[in-house]
Amino acid sequence: MTLHIYDEIAQGTPEWHDQRRGIVTASVVGKLISVGAPDAWTVDCPTCKAQAGGPCLSMAAKKEPTPIKTLHDSRAAATADMPPVYSVADNETSRALTATLVAERLAGWTEDTPVTSDMWRGTMHEPFARSYYDEHYGQVAQVGFMVEDKWGFSIGFSPDGLVGDDGLLEVKAPRAKTHLLTVLDDKVPAYNMAQLQCGLLVSGRAWADFVPFVGGLPLWRKRVYPDPKWHEAIVAAVAKFETTAADMVAAYTQATEGLPPTERVPDYDHVELKLA
Repeated sequence: MTLHIYDEIAQGTPEWHDQRRGIVTASVVGKLISVGAPDAWTVDCPTCKAQAGGPCLSMAAKKEPTPIKTLHDSRAAATADMPPVYSVADNETSRALTATLVAERLAGWTEDTPVTSDMWRGTMHEPFARSYYDEHYGQVAQVGFMVEDKWGFSIGFSPDGLVGDDGLLEVKAPRAKTHLLTVLDDKVPAYNMAQLQCGLLVSGRAWADFVPFVGGLPLWRKRVYPDPKWHEAIVAAVAKFETTAADMVAAYTQATEGLPPTERVPDYDHVELKLA
């Protein structure tokens, strides 16, 4: 195993940013993955009995069945209860993330991210959620960052807590309405699953407890176990990212060769500009 745990680094500090700069981490890997229903072409048609991979057939009375251009609605409906399909994303979101991480590699620093009210609430409420969890479900240890590079590239993960020898704690601080809907649905929201599965992949742990914490409401949790299909998709997505990143670095280096160097202006965003 090549897992490295930075247990002395506090999350959000300059040292923490230094370790995660320019690499794919669990918090963003979902932007590199597309999740969708299976293609209707991959199943048999319940209406015309056409086999998977073949076109649907006309059902006109007194006529020999012939191929038609569109698929019957029942064929698409047949995929509704099938497991989702994971693939490497190629869209505006994945390209924007790739550019951001490549820019970090080239620049050597991490640009500030504007803090939203939801982000601030998450930061403030996480310690309370961890304390309640520790009291009722299992002792929680904190570490700053984890990096695994056994695939020939690095994937990072900042756990909200390690539970015993086998578990992870992942805390979210949603608004009350979202917490309510999550509890009633009794499953982890789809937009959180990539982060959980990536955390399990990087850490090698056996399970993760997802806790959407809202102070004043019961402490609800949902346990998640490693999903090989998710892990395969994550590794494929990061491998594609690394190939693209290498190409971008090479192209940028060539495009800027021989240009005058500059020095970074410290804390540029916080400098008060005075007009003469």
